[in-house]
Amino acid sequence: MPDDKPEPPSMLPSTVVEAVDDLNEAELRAIIDYVHDRQEFLHTAVADQIEAAPGEEIIRIEERPGHTKVLKREPCGEKCQDCPHGPYLYHVREEARPDGETHLQWHYLGHSEE
Repeated sequence: MPDDKPEPPSMLPSTVVEAVDDLNEAELRAIIDYVHDRQEFLHTAVADQIEAAPGEEIIRIEERPGHTKVLKREPCGEKCQDCPHGPYLYHVREEARPDGETHLQWHYLGHSEE
């Protein structure tokens, strides 16, 4: 067991820190599971974060394990008579930034026949 007691985040209320410090290892594991489930419950799904940009048409969004599949049509330029083009297939993942914020990372997979 490490000798140095971990320093709690300053944003946590002292009552929470005191309650957590009083837990045994089994109780800590249970609270970690609960906090993980609670975070997932509060988190906005990737599919709910995706919006069509001007001129785009979202055809389908499917949540998959590890990514969200997005099929969409896109404009190419102001003078194109055939816009929007596609459909194009993307895999979208939510990625964490070093500052703790997240953003959507789009991976273009190509033209789709769907």
